[in-house]
Amino acid sequence: MDSVDITLIELIGAIYDAVIEPDKWYDALDRIRLHFRLHNVMMALNDIRAQTASLSVLVNIPDHWAAAMAKPEYNAELIDLLGGPESIEGMPLEEPINVMSVTNQLTLESNKYYLDLAAPEGIIDSIGIFLTRDRFRIGNVGLGRHRDEGPITEDVLAGLRVIAPHLRRAALITGILDEERRQRTMFETVVNAVRSSVVIVDRRANIIHANAAAREAMANRNPLVDRVGRLDIKGEIVPGGLSAAILAAAEGDGPLGRRGIAIPGTGTDREPFVVHVLPLGGRSVRSGVPGEAVAAVFVAERGDDPKYVLDAAAILYNLSPAETRIFELTINGRDSDQIARTLSISPNTLKSHTRHLLEKTGQQRRVDLLRLAASLRPAVKQS
Repeated sequence: MDSVDITLIELIGAIYDAVIEPDKWYDALDRIRLHFRLHNVMMALNDIRAQTASLSVLVNIPDHWAAAMAKPEYNAELIDLLGGPESIEGMPLEEPINVMSVTNQLTLESNKYYLDLAAPEGIIDSIGIFLTRDRFRIGNVGLGRHRDEGPITEDVLAGLRVIAPHLRRAALITGILDEERRQRTMFETVVNAVRSSVVIVDRRANIIHANAAAREAMANRNPLVDRVGRLDIKGEIVPGGLSAAILAAAEGDGPLGRRGIAIPGTGTDREPFVVHVLPLGGRSVRSGVPGEAVAAVFVAERGDDPKYVLDAAAILYNLSPAETRIFELTINGRDSDQIARTLSISPNTLKSHTRHLLEKTGQQRRVDLLRLAASLRPAVKQS
């Protein structure tokens, strides 16, 4: 057995190490990258319908590239590079596909995904290996080749052809490409648990998920309205305010910041309400927020509704019910002993929940949670 075969066996062994210890996926893919003189690796689940990607493992992929994969425009361009949805549907699983074999230089040089993301990193060629596929989603590994290493050669494809079945088997066993589904389910559970009416929307105000309170409001058409799958408000004081705020959230509008914006209105019962639009941009990769989601739309009966801050924190930081309750008691001025007694938990359990709460919100001390709560109070849109 020659040295190349031994190396391939070692690489396959590293893949199965990741089955036992999923934290080793990065190491396994990095070893494959280095052996075949490739520049970067991305393991992802691409949603063809939503044109978004959930990123499972990234090796040598810069942050701006990873963030771009949540944007439909770049996913659409990536699909075009591979010949479009119909071409992709016909590509076999486990077979390394050299992108240059299904596209041409002219297409490459006019493609936004290549021009904005790949080319600036020196990528001149790439390989895609499809691992899973259903009606709308494709689990895959993409590997890029830097210009300093020259074009991808047949020996690289041959070596990856040996490794690909093991990659697919390991991905299926560990469920690494299903992580997006699990994270999405967890996020929806958080949304369903909050007390306010909450609707998660994309940039066109299409409804991605609505909790029970929001569905009831839409059924009553007060103040939320479901217009054939698109969210609208009945009774907003400034017409078009919701659409404008959602578009601003989609563009990462600086003035919205973490607080979002509040849109006042009057319900059919003549009672005032406030709709809060909270940007979700930049959170899709790490918090379970669906990739196509750009904003969470809350409804409160008045602008100072204290539930809003708690519900906003729960959704932004994926807080468990216990963490949300501790957050509430903390910002209401309760000390640790009082919180433990109120929740009937031990001091050690409280410490554990508080540690997780601080880690998720990025705070250092309990006092920092007060400033966080103040920062989450929405800015009110003036008429």
